[in-house]
Amino acid sequence: MSTALTVSLIILVFVVIAAIVATTIYLVKFLMELCILTKNLNDTTDIVKKELNPILVELKETMQSVNIVAKNAGKQISTIKKIISTTIGFITLFAGKFKFLSGSFMKGFMSAFNLFRKK
Repeated sequence: MSTALTVSLIILVFVVIAAIVATTIYLVKFLMELCILTKNLNDTTDIVKKELNPILVELKETMQSVNIVAKNAGKQISTIKKIISTTIGFITLFAGKFKFLSGSFMKGFMSAFNLFRKK
């Protein structure tokens, strides 16, 4: 029985050693693949960065141009608002006088029109 036990233990040791070697080979291969993957990811990010930089620069310039146009439009609109408010203020200042003049003017115009119409 002792020889069978010795043989079994020796086989167990070889199996354990084979399992450790296989696991070590698997881990080394996994680490090598992981290194290759990280290099590829690094290269890909570098390429994407190089491709996106000109696009981002153009986008920034475009946004600055749009911002300038919007500011100019805002200034022009505020100028037009000032002109309109000044005009409306001027008209409302003389609105009472205009009503009197327009009433008198319309009466005179209608009487002259009726005078020429009768002939």
